Amino acid sequence: MITSIYAHILDEDRKVNAQKFETTFYAKPDLRNVRPPEEPTKSEPVPLDLESLVAQLQKSPELASALAALIAAQAPAK
Repeated sequence: MITSIYAHILDEDRKVNAQKFETTFYAKPDLRNVRPPEEPTKSEPVPLDLESLVAQLQKSPELASALAALIAAQAPAK
């Protein structure tokens, strides 16, 4: 009995919500001209300067020990 009395209220709310959804959903701008973002151009790798690398390792023993630890960790176990 209660549902038959108040059913028209729910139907009206449903219709209004459906109309609001349709207007907002289909109001999108024309997306045919949208393009994906361009990938950044790859820069050429910088050549290694071994003299400056050796100089930095000689100046910083912490850096040298960290590099040695990295090399030892990546060496395959025998």
